[in-house]
Order: sequence, then structure tokens, then C-alpha cells
Amino acid sequence: MNSENKYNSSAGLLVESLAGEFFRGVKLINEIEDEVYQQKANGSGSIGGHFRHNLDFLNSFLNGLEIRKIDYQNRERDERIEINRNYAIERIMFTTQRIVNLKESDLAREILVRSEIDENVWHKSSVAREIEFLHSHTIHHHALIAEKLTSFGVKVSSVFGVAPSTLKFWAEQEFTAKQAV
Repeated sequence: MNSENKYNSSAGLLVESLAGEFFRGVKLINEIEDEVYQQKANGSGSIGGHFRHNLDFLNSFLNGLEIRKIDYQNRERDERIEINRNYAIERIMFTTQRIVNLKESDLAREILVRSEIDENVWHKSSVAREIEFLHSHTIHHHALIAEKLTSFGVKVSSVFGVAPSTLKFWAEQEFTAKQAV
């Protein structure tokens, strides 16, 4: 994705931030071996499983936009994404392009989101708010991926899976520390 912002709003920045997070995931997938991508540990999912889960949420969001009803429980759960890195990259790139293609007018729309606690309840939300949720959710799973990779002995960028607010805090702390010297 180019660095020129095609949106004129903070919601547009959310789209670009979310896409950027998925692109960072693709970069990481390209850097690890198939065995590492598929490996499970301590009864938890694989690296591929986390990427599949993130992609499922993004697809549920995008699929629900047309009818203005998002159901995050209605997920594809395509297991090929968990075991085939090339297929995962293909699907992530395709789906990320779908979100990048959203129009500015799409971002302000109100939508309904099915409750994960009571499936008979639909909460009011907005496209922009759900993009922010997806961004946070994706970073959370990227943090889990980073921890898992580290436990496998794979070096991961120290900022992969770190929330923007934490990165800002770290930068402020570093600036303050340099000022004190």
C-alpha cells in the first residue's frame, strides 16, 4: 500500500493502520518456515491458526458490511490458511485489498453487530468503530504469535504485536530519559 492517505478522516487512518498490520503479518509469514508456521505448543493453536483467526474476523466484518449486520461468530475457519503459508498470504492479501477499497462514505455508516454473549441481540456500532476493534484484535493476536515464536526460538521484531499506544509510551519514555541525561 502506498503511503499517500486516500482518506480525509481518522477513520481512514484506521483502515490504513489495519491494512498495515495485516501486511506486517504477511511479512512475518514469509520469514518463517512451514514447520514453525504449523507447530502447536502447550495445547494451543498454531501460528497459522492465529493468522487464520484474524483473517476470519476481517472476512466476517467485510461480508457483513453489505447487509449492515456483522456476525463475528459466523466465520469461515478455512484450515488451509493454518497449514499452507502461501495460501494464507494469498487470502490475506486479497482480503486486505477489500478493506483498502472501502470508500470514505462507507466508514461513517452505522451497522449492527451480533452479540457474542446473547446471539439474539444486535448492538449498534459504526464501520469505523469495528475497524478499530479489528485493529486491536489483530494486534492482540500478533502479540500472541510473537510470544509463541519467541518460545520456539524464532527472533521477532520487538514491535510486532505492540499496540500503538504502547509504542507511543515507549517513545515518550525514551525521549524523557534522553532529556534527563
